[in-house]
Amino acid sequence: MVTKDHDKAKQILNDFYNLTFNIIKNEREVEGDLFSDSLLAHSSNPALLLNTLSKIYRECLKKNNSYREEDLANFFLLPRGGISFGIVDIQNRTEAPNLAKSFIVSPALVHSAKMESQIKGSRLLVADINNDNTRPIFDWNNNVESVLYENATFTFLNNFKYSDTLWFLDLSKEHNEQKREVCELIDISIKLVHANARNNNKVLEQHLQTLRIGLLSYTKFLSPNNNPLLTRIMQEFEDEKYWLVWLTLFEMVMQSPDSWAFSSNKELINFYKKISLKKSWANVIKEINTPKNDYLRDLLNTFVQELSM
Repeated sequence: MVTKDHDKAKQILNDFYNLTFNIIKNEREVEGDLFSDSLLAHSSNPALLLNTLSKIYRECLKKNNSYREEDLANFFLLPRGGISFGIVDIQNRTEAPNLAKSFIVSPALVHSAKMESQIKGSRLLVADINNDNTRPIFDWNNNVESVLYENATFTFLNNFKYSDTLWFLDLSKEHNEQKREVCELIDISIKLVHANARNNNKVLEQHLQTLRIGLLSYTKFLSPNNNPLLTRIMQEFEDEKYWLVWLTLFEMVMQSPDSWAFSSNKELINFYKKISLKKSWANVIKEINTPKNDYLRDLLNTFVQELSM
């Protein structure tokens, strides 16, 4: 962004600083360091740390609504990162007027940085300890206010399992407010996708992966009847380049509370018939047959087997 317009890039970075500062300053158990476009946050309260970062993600996405629509193809605010459990050793060192020091030794920091470098889109990946002798730190933690959606395809350290935080959803809020906010955030995410539709595939994928997190966050609100969001997705994302959205659509439908009823939904059936004949459907087939994506293949297979053609 800096090479395209220094002033606009500075504005977005300033927005990130201000949002992050205003949120973290109210959480005394969370400590953070900001440097350039990076945030290092840590806490002895893992659930609070995850909830705080999820809030930062939501507020950053909302901030995109204040930018000019014609600028969104090049300038947007979408954080990306990882959370891991472990020691964070920060030591005070003597500083000089022209030299500041941040002496940090942390395997958890290294782990989180490696995670962040391997994901695309505005995603908050969580690494949780995965062995029979240790209770998970984040998963099944009643104080965590987001859904953790296991990502079996992401592997880095063998003794950890990895999950995407469905950060569009704030479980601390009342049901109707949860739904309203998720819909608001999805609207912004869709706007970003459309604004970047003519960008190269690498840039577009960042926004499609973000939208995927939003749609999965909406799963709990899906019902077979009166689903304007579902209708909108099917109307606006027929193009070949949106195959990831197609797959996510079936992923969310088949995990919704009334999944059994969608196999007779005429609108969804017609959409399936249309996109399954497109060339990009091959990408869907490839994706569901990648190692550890069995659950996706099973979900789509269940839908196809139950179709009321």
